[in-house]
Amino acid sequence: MIEKQPVRLLRLRRRIAKLVAGDSWPAAAKTTTGGIGAELWSSLGAPFIKTSSKRLEVYRDMIEMDETVDEVATSLDLLADNAVSAQGGTQESFWVAYHDSDNIPRAVKQLIEDTLRRTLWYEKAYGIARDLLKYGDNFLQYVVDTDSHVIRLMWMPPATMERNEDAQGRLYSDGQAFMQVQPATRIPLAYFYPWQIEHMRWNHTGSSVYGRALGFTARTAWRKLQAMEEALVINWLTRAFARLLFVLDVTDKTEKEAAKHIREFKNQLLTRKIAKGVEGVEQLSVVKDIFIGRAYHEIGGRAQEGLADVKVLDTSSTGFANLAAIQYYRGKIVMSMRVPPAYLGLEENINAKSTLEQQDRRFARTIQALQTQLSTAIKHTIDLQLLLKGLNPARVPYYIMWPPTAIGDSVAAAQALRLQALADKELIALRVIDPEYIATRHLKMKRVEWEAVQARMVTNALDNS
Repeated sequence: MIEKQPVRLLRLRRRIAKLVAGDSWPAAAKTTTGGIGAELWSSLGAPFIKTSSKRLEVYRDMIEMDETVDEVATSLDLLADNAVSAQGGTQESFWVAYHDSDNIPRAVKQLIEDTLRRTLWYEKAYGIARDLLKYGDNFLQYVVDTDSHVIRLMWMPPATMERNEDAQGRLYSDGQAFMQVQPATRIPLAYFYPWQIEHMRWNHTGSSVYGRALGFTARTAWRKLQAMEEALVINWLTRAFARLLFVLDVTDKTEKEAAKHIREFKNQLLTRKIAKGVEGVEQLSVVKDIFIGRAYHEIGGRAQEGLADVKVLDTSSTGFANLAAIQYYRGKIVMSMRVPPAYLGLEENINAKSTLEQQDRRFARTIQALQTQLSTAIKHTIDLQLLLKGLNPARVPYYIMWPPTAIGDSVAAAQALRLQALADKELIALRVIDPEYIATRHLKMKRVEWEAVQARMVTNALDNS
């Protein structure tokens, strides 16, 4: 909903626009601080699915795949979870680190920490990462209060957002860098400056202004697999049970008499007494049995034996056991999701330790790429807050730190740590690095943890002297 803004708030946003975008704030009729939020997303689903736009078709397919395909949903969960999972069960999945030599004031550090707390970055990191992989795009709106504080990250449904760039790939700076529209009609609802929207793009290429969903290439295999699985279910339901063939003797009966005889026999066989004066039809199997009539003939003046009989039809099919095609297309989906099959419980194709190690390295690189995307968005949030408080982000160096992305068992992790320690020992001897660098960069210690270790080392040295 487009609404008028208080005069003070308009002045504040003009100041923000001047700091970040270098232009004045757009007219009140062209912007909004609300827009369509997540609470209205469900009501927009129906018209959104009916659209014929290719980008929206990808969003629609990914929503359905996430809801119906176990391999896709589990892969998204695993990637997002490994990217943001905190070590040791702590609440913080990432942290901000500083170098002592930079002499960052404590008030600035507290400002950054308060910003991350207000915007719920620690809590939202998992969902933001998962939506980025799912849709290929993630739009977050920065909400600023009258005290120049970034107080909220509001998720904007990707199907309602459009990115506007010039021929050189630069966002429009006139207040129309991003546009929110009605999904069905594409009627504009609101416009935004570049700094107002954080547009995260996964697997972005220069040929498109939008990202590409992780399961983009899996959509074709998914459609074929979906048809095959439905056909297999129908095959199981219609052919998994034996069918009975009743052969009735209709000798010396006309065509109408034979049909009546077969019908009466069928009704008599299937009709059961339920209560006094009440009858019902009992279906003996999920498929219909077959009733046919056949008359005997006189051969050589002698009549043949009675022809009434009951036979069991073999309805077995090779489709019950031959699942090679289904496994093939399922493998294509798993490959597109960049998660090792063993992580999904699909271990039939694992035949060598080197194969597992290669898949682990590929998986770790995908997680690191996802952490890089999150770090960029977090940095933009912090930089915006620093600008609002009159601080130059270039003069406040900080680092977004994540838990190590080591994939594997504890034995492999211990071996890697030992090799890293040997390398660090040689680098210290060459005076390339110092113990503080090893603690903060390689061991991922926080500053307070390193200071505690140093204090214990000094105490132990005094006790031993």
